[in-house]
Formats: sequence, C-alpha cells, structure tokens
Amino acid sequence: MYGKNAHTTYQSVQVTTTDRGRLLLMMYEGAIKFLRQSKAGLDANDIPKFCRFLCKAQAIIAELMNTLDFEKGGQIARDLDRLYDFMLFYLTEANLHRDGKRIVKVIGLIDTIYSAYKEIIEGEQKSAEAPEQSEQVGEAVRRVQISL
Repeated sequence: MYGKNAHTTYQSVQVTTTDRGRLLLMMYEGAIKFLRQSKAGLDANDIPKFCRFLCKAQAIIAELMNTLDFEKGGQIARDLDRLYDFMLFYLTEANLHRDGKRIVKVIGLIDTIYSAYKEIIEGEQKSAEAPEQSEQVGEAVRRVQISL
C-alpha cells in the first residue's frame, strides 16, 4: 500500500515542479503511450483495455487543445487546434469501427509534433532562438497537414 502512495506522490511532485516545456513533452509522451496500449488492447481483442486507454489519450489531446493560447500562438495555435480536433474525431472513429489503423495514424501525427517540440525544448537557448523555434513548430505542423 505504501509503495503505491509513494509512487503517486512522486508523480504529483514531478508534474508540479516540471517546467512548462517538459510538461508539454510529458503530455505528448503520455498520449503516445496510451494510444499504443489502446492498440495493443484492440490487437488482443481486449475491448475494455482498448477503450480505457483510448479515453485516456483522448483526454490528453483535449487538454492540449484547451491549453492553446490563440493570442500568443497565432497561426500555429490555430493549426494545432485543427489537428487536435482531427485527432479526436479520428480516434472517435477508431473506437466506433474498432480500427487500429486510425490509432496508428494519430500516433504518427502526435509523434511528429512531439519531435519538433522536443528538439526545441531540449535545445533551447532562450532569447535569440525564439523566432526560430516558432518556425520549427510551424514546419512540423505543415508536415503533419501534408501527411493527412
């Protein structure tokens, strides 16, 4: 019992003390992890597992969508909003049709965006690179849109 509470406490402390960039990466990592688990559940014909992890991934994507700042983010935020909306729709269809291919497609989309943010956040040198960072995310979003 103690071990489970300690793990939960550790996770809570980790999330509350993590900077915003790392927290964003953690959300993308969580969505990818849950989508893979959902796909594994579908492949094993374990429908409760499929649905449970699909819902968790959808909740993360919805949260990513809700935290977009359209004023500061401009066109990139609007493009991400459309992509997140598409992902949620596509995952709803994956649930409806029990279609693993749709889950794999969304994993690929999230991974593309995640990779761009990871490159920016981990290579960040604060001040001088800010405009360039915005361009990197914009390019990742364009790559995702083209792949659709």
